Amino acid sequence: MRYTIVLLVATALTAPVTRADAAVGTPRLRRLVVVGDSLLAGFGSGGFIGVGHPGQRDGAASMIARRARVRLPLPLMSSPGVPPQLVIVDDNRNGRLDPGEVRRRSSGIGFRQDPDRSARNLAVPGEDSGSILEKISPQDVAGQLATGGVNGRDLLKFLILGLPLGDEPVSQPSRARELHPTFLLVWIGNNDLLDMATRTNPRAATVSASAFGARFRTLLAALADTGAGMAVANLPDPTGIAALRYAAGEVTACRTATGATRPVASDDLLPLALDRSLLPVPPCTRVLDAGERAAVASTVGAFNGEIAAAVADTERARGVGIALVDLAARFRDIAAGVDVDDNGSIDLTTRYLGGIFSLDGIHPTRTGNALVANAFIDAINARFGEHIPAVNVARVAAHDRLAHSRFRPAGEAPFGLIRDDQGSDVEGYFQTIFARVENGANDLGKRLKHIFDAFF
Repeated sequence: MRYTIVLLVATALTAPVTRADAAVGTPRLRRLVVVGDSLLAGFGSGGFIGVGHPGQRDGAASMIARRARVRLPLPLMSSPGVPPQLVIVDDNRNGRLDPGEVRRRSSGIGFRQDPDRSARNLAVPGEDSGSILEKISPQDVAGQLATGGVNGRDLLKFLILGLPLGDEPVSQPSRARELHPTFLLVWIGNNDLLDMATRTNPRAATVSASAFGARFRTLLAALADTGAGMAVANLPDPTGIAALRYAAGEVTACRTATGATRPVASDDLLPLALDRSLLPVPPCTRVLDAGERAAVASTVGAFNGEIAAAVADTERARGVGIALVDLAARFRDIAAGVDVDDNGSIDLTTRYLGGIFSLDGIHPTRTGNALVANAFIDAINARFGEHIPAVNVARVAAHDRLAHSRFRPAGEAPFGLIRDDQGSDVEGYFQTIFARVENGANDLGKRLKHIFDAFF
């Protein structure tokens, strides 16, 4: 049974910053640099674009920078996005969400709006604890474009880290060191865990907890070379995403590999993007039961233990201050429901179109990003004695179309809701995203050729 309580986001109702605050800003964060994955990059609704629903400007890192009154240059992507975002297409105009009605309308691809401008939000969608340490060079990308063997992951990473062009290969930590930050926001590891949810398999983490811990220590050691303080976030349980839904009586049994059937509880989880042809008795491999969810939670706990140990070890060995941002606990609270206006009723939930997650069911809405931003702000203020004002979540939600959509379902959203011609938008999520980037390689290649021709 799902238990709902009211989460009072009192800090989110802070008064606006004064003119004096605006003039001074927060000196500690004056050269803020961001390292991470899609959740700090401002990716949302399955796409990456400067202005969208949500866009890069609506990301948690950008909100933190605005509340601290500091600049955070972004690697803004032009319309229609890299790749374009999902939208709701009410084909039959019945005002309800029906299967296949969340999809992309554009098959095009965007580009860096200003490739000559250096960015300080270095977070790369799809990055994990291994790839964040890997470097990309102009020669790598030019070679891929020349041979036609384009790797979507590399191309997206290059658009963020490789422009403006430089002589040396770059990774997030190497680029961060070059930027001489005064403070770093760090959130990485979500994609090491995501497949446990999207593939409904508690054994699908891409790396062991101990190997993850070794990578995380390597990353923090590289970032500690800057001498800057940090706010480092741990990892929420990925089974809390809106891309999963409850069986809720619609699925009451599943089929095992031997052909036998097994009961499915009403609170067991299945992918929202489940192929409807598999209903009403889907494979048991597409169901997360209570025991499997407990196994996922155990893995998440082990990863978060490694993060906490790496933070403590780095602080002790390198003498840099690090605020540990407990987003695992924050998302557990959010899952109980959020009362943004303190009137005793739940305004936001983590279910599909409940206001926290965007149309892909994985990345936050503008409002969800505000809640993430406040978790970082709370941790920074507590650890470093700052007084950064919280984001006004109620105000953000009031202007967020995904926080009060007329398509919000009364119960669970229908299976097969999200449609994508590149495959499931949930299982192997970023493989689908990278495939879309690869499909736009011709357009991207033509634009990059002008830059490469001037450089080489």
